Amino acid sequence: MEKQESVGFIEVCLRLLNNDLKHFKLCLAIVLIPTIVAFVLVMWVIKPVYAATAVVTPPSSSQTSLSGLSSMLGGASGMGALLGLSNSDEDENAVWTIFNSWELHDQVIREFNLAEHYEFDGDFHADLLKEFRKNFAVEVNKEDMFAVSMEDEDFRLAAKIVAFMLEKADSAFNAFKTAQARQSRIYFQSRLDSCEMALDSLIKEFVKFQVDNNFYDPDVQLESTIKYLGALQAKREEVAIEMAFEKADRGEKSKRYDELTKRYQGVNSALHGALKGRHENMGMVALKKSPELAAEYMRRETEIRVQEAMYKLLRQQSEQMRMEEAKMLTNLHVLEPPWENDKKIYPLRGVTLVFVFSVACIIATIVSNLLGYLASESKRGSSVAMEWNAFKGFFKKNKG
Repeated sequence: MEKQESVGFIEVCLRLLNNDLKHFKLCLAIVLIPTIVAFVLVMWVIKPVYAATAVVTPPSSSQTSLSGLSSMLGGASGMGALLGLSNSDEDENAVWTIFNSWELHDQVIREFNLAEHYEFDGDFHADLLKEFRKNFAVEVNKEDMFAVSMEDEDFRLAAKIVAFMLEKADSAFNAFKTAQARQSRIYFQSRLDSCEMALDSLIKEFVKFQVDNNFYDPDVQLESTIKYLGALQAKREEVAIEMAFEKADRGEKSKRYDELTKRYQGVNSALHGALKGRHENMGMVALKKSPELAAEYMRRETEIRVQEAMYKLLRQQSEQMRMEEAKMLTNLHVLEPPWENDKKIYPLRGVTLVFVFSVACIIATIVSNLLGYLASESKRGSSVAMEWNAFKGFFKKNKG
């Protein structure tokens, strides 16, 4: 079985080769004519196309200083988004949009007179933009850098266009960031003004509360009040013990007992007065009022601290936006500038000629073997031969 398959394959190959040789002139014409035409086209007719490419870094995001507010308010995740500030991904998307915007493309078309360069004779400017965009591309390479490329028949013009687009894109991105910073700065300034007014109002009310209630520092005042009350209580007990000894020793009608009684009454009066807050002017606090005053004091103090934290953040952000608004530095740093690369990228002469030659050989083989098959069928007088003769006769009648 293996021997029969080998013989069959060789027989098929020999038949193909013999049919090609039998119609050698036809095969030669089918192969040479397209190959010569393709050679002439790629060598002299089709204009070569060149490419200029530049690699630039994406813009670095403006890091907002939110760590201060985060530490003061116990975390500020997502604060940048709430304040309308862009991050790195949004800046990259903005640059991508600028590179592909019709405004930038229209500037290039007008600057380099591409309508005349492309020999454009259409009626719509959109078609001219479409023609330009066929030759322009911006991609993100493996290193996450922007690769900006331009294809053109003039390699010098291609390099100039890429350099022009880099300059205009950086300028447009600067304008975008400046406008964004200006809007943020106006917002921060308005919030800063309202926060400052609120903070001043809270401080005035807090001072009034302290003055009206003689309540300035709860920790110190409560500590001193308790110490004072403790001292009075100890003094009263001391006098009470002396009175008890004096009563037992000399009785209640002694002069010493009268003095101790007066001292006891004085200490007791001072103790009750301190408990009721009669010494508020001296920094003492009435114990019954102290919980309510302390709670109100803490509430007001907390409000002031929150407003102070917000004021510091807004002040910091306002100054940062002022610097961002005034900044005119380069955002797109060119790592690989465009250069006049005179190595064409189209047409690929070798690949084109090999492809045309290969396809022509296949077509020539098919045509030659088809003619050989029809000739053998004509000798046999088969139905295929009859149909073939009828087909040829149809054209002969038309010629007649």
